[in-house]
This record gives sequence, structure tokens and C-alpha cells, in this order.
Amino acid sequence: MSQKKTATSKSNDDITDGRIVSSRHLVSERCAELSELEYALIMTSNAFNKWMVRCMTAAGEPDMGAFDVSLLHHVNHRNRKKKLADICFVLNVEDTHIVTYALKKAGEGRVCHQRKGRKRALFFDH
Repeated sequence: MSQKKTATSKSNDDITDGRIVSSRHLVSERCAELSELEYALIMTSNAFNKWMVRCMTAAGEPDMGAFDVSLLHHVNHRNRKKKLADICFVLNVEDTHIVTYALKKAGEGRVCHQRKGRKRALFFDH
């Protein structure tokens, strides 16, 4: 009598221990918790961005995206005038034209203002 052993095929894509991961290619037995943390941070960031946009819509500014809201908060921070280079540095933006356009759009909505100094333009909230 010959007994045939049935081989159970496990796919490399399936994680059977119930872990929630965002990047299966980065998961190892030693750092699966970090992948779970990464996924949680991504979901939290997305939820926060959506919340910011909804709050600005409720406040009467329906055309602002998450970046615009972050930019507005930074310009208003500590009630000081800020240079374009400083704004780009804090928000980690390399292309200054993106920030310039967003500030121009905010200025049209009279949310922030620009004052040209001797060498640079300064941005402030009132």
C-alpha cells in the first residue's frame, strides 16, 4: 500500500499569522512589526490629510488641498514673516515654484499676504 502525502502549497504572498503589512517584499521574521508600523503611519497620514481638507472646507475654503493647508499653517506659525527658502526647507519641498504657486493661490483668497523686501519676498498671514 502506498501512501501519498499531499503537499500543502504555501504561497510566498500569503502571511498566515494575521499580520497587516504594506510592503510584503520588506517583511522578514525579524522586522514584521516595523512593516505593520509603516502601514499604520501611512493610514494615519492619509486620514490626517483628509481631515485637514474637510476642516478647511467647513471653515469656508473648499479649494484647498492638504499641501495648501500645511503651507498655510506654516506661514501662520508663530506669527512671523517667512522667506520662501525657509518655507521650502521646513516643508521639504525642493521645487520652489510649487510653493510659490500655492502661496499665490492663497494670496488670491486673501488667506496670506506677500511683502517684497529689499532682496526677498516675505509671506505672512495678515
